[in-house]
Amino acid sequence: MRLGTEMADRAKFWGRVGGIFHTDELPAYGISIEEVDTLRRLVKARPGDAVVFVADNSETASDALKAVNTRAREALKGVPQETRAAKPDGSTRYMRPRPGAARMYPETDVPPIRLFRDYIESLGRCLPELPELRMQRLMRDYGLNTKLAKQVLDSEFHQLFEEAAKESKVAPTLVAVTLTETLKALKREGVEVERISNTQFLEVFRLVGLGEAAKEAIPDLLVWLSKHEGSKAAEAVDVLALGMLSKSELEEIIDSLMKEHQKTLGEHEEKAFGTLMGLVMKRVRGKAKAKVVSDLVKSKLEKFTK
Repeated sequence: MRLGTEMADRAKFWGRVGGIFHTDELPAYGISIEEVDTLRRLVKARPGDAVVFVADNSETASDALKAVNTRAREALKGVPQETRAAKPDGSTRYMRPRPGAARMYPETDVPPIRLFRDYIESLGRCLPELPELRMQRLMRDYGLNTKLAKQVLDSEFHQLFEEAAKESKVAPTLVAVTLTETLKALKREGVEVERISNTQFLEVFRLVGLGEAAKEAIPDLLVWLSKHEGSKAAEAVDVLALGMLSKSELEEIIDSLMKEHQKTLGEHEEKAFGTLMGLVMKRVRGKAKAKVVSDLVKSKLEKFTK
């Protein structure tokens, strides 16, 4: 590396100048030999000396020349300890000084602030819960397994999860699965789930908890809400016709399917429940709870086989 280039890098960093001039490369840049000789006489340069000068305002030029002077003194000792940046051609250039112990000292330009014990204790009461403690609490208070608790903790919805689990009547596990695994699956399908607000999430969980929508309807409701910012979850239920079916409506559907598949159900009685349950859920999924459907299907089949 050329020493002149090293000096120029220091001048640029510390003096914020464009570069330096030195007599080893002059005359050049419109500077004549006569001007160089005049400069050498002014600074009393001897035959073996090189002269460095900077063209800028007084303050920045002074800072730049101080940096050049420092680098010249370092050159007498050897290669300086400094942080360097790589250039495209594989060489390096000065980037910044290496940190020393001084950077660990208190900031001398900032006056000290006295901290009283009451203030420190009040800060302690406001500290956020440690991640490992929160994970233990999620498992203890909400019955989540290790995998779900970690997914909730790592997600952006850990506060929303606790709010939904406390306010709605939905099982905490369902809330956790929805906010982690269901949302990931919807994202993979191109659904812009980030457009769904926390308020809309809470509305969906409340509807499910109140029995006004089935848990199977949650993905469809979230897809619709992602496309209708500011809309209510109840509106999504109405538009998508995902309101819960009454007992009488379910019975009509079950009776209709039993009549339609009477021969199959009669020939394979041992598989009748699974067959009929699958047919009914395919028809009413998202509009009825599986437990309610299961109880009705069992009741209907008991009468059918007698």
